[in-house]
Amino acid sequence: MAGELRIYSGRNRPDLTPVYLLFERLTGIKTTVEKVYHHDVEQRIVAERADPQADLLLTNSQLAVELSRGSGIFEPYASPVAKAYPEWLRAPDFAWLSFTAWPRAAMVNRAVLPESATWPVRLEDLTDTRFRDAVACAALVEMTTVAQFAALRVVKGDAYATRLIDALLANGMRIYGSNLRTREALARERKAVAIANSSNIHVFYMEGNPVGEAWLDQAGNETGTHVEAHTVAVLADAKHPAEARALVDFLLSTEIQTLLARLFGETPVNAGAVHGAVRPLSKIKRMDAPLEKVAPLMESTVTLLRDKGFDVRDDSG
Repeated sequence: MAGELRIYSGRNRPDLTPVYLLFERLTGIKTTVEKVYHHDVEQRIVAERADPQADLLLTNSQLAVELSRGSGIFEPYASPVAKAYPEWLRAPDFAWLSFTAWPRAAMVNRAVLPESATWPVRLEDLTDTRFRDAVACAALVEMTTVAQFAALRVVKGDAYATRLIDALLANGMRIYGSNLRTREALARERKAVAIANSSNIHVFYMEGNPVGEAWLDQAGNETGTHVEAHTVAVLADAKHPAEARALVDFLLSTEIQTLLARLFGETPVNAGAVHGAVRPLSKIKRMDAPLEKVAPLMESTVTLLRDKGFDVRDDSG
């Protein structure tokens, strides 16, 4: 199959270049990727609706694409793998599909907490005095942070979520300008714990950092942890729709799902993938916070977090 494909990517890290190169060399389809800031990418696609300049969108959140789905900018595609998905991993009409999941977990600095018995097992544990001034979290510029607290509002209510945020901050939790800066601070400032995506923990560990993965709120009476996903969507009226669908199938294949788990610690959505050290979705207790309930709370959650001091900018260049 020969042809070309243009991708808008709202995903910054980790870099998917190995996947694009494999796709190009195996199919002959020339692939061009333009990285677009994830807060701007949907707006750009809407602006180009009459003359699409890309064929496919990759981004780092289900919420972002679900909020845009009603504008008609996506062309539904029921990829064979996605037909077997649990409903929460795709749009109801298959307009967008998850291609890896990102569960939230606690990244533990083993140089500070060498014994796993001392690690947190609940998000609320991070308000304990033993974690005073020892917790790091990314700012509201990261969709991961906003989505987690919005989901908490759905599951536990506004009053609970606000009390938890206040307790975390009163206990000295520090906010950093990005997920990257958060994990860097874990080592540099000898923080004990960072609230992170599980894949961030894998990547940081593979760079030689002594970190561990603590799963939170997994007991039978607990709410579970927040789980979201990286997503892909074929654009409506794309100039190269067959090539776009081919990349979707490639991303969801057992081979590439296994590769993403191996390279980046990303959680496969294809149950046939080799997970290695990555915990399968089937073994993760997921917070019951449906997208249709979380999405309407995103804007007010941004306001809440901004009022609480989460609007920290990464000005390191």
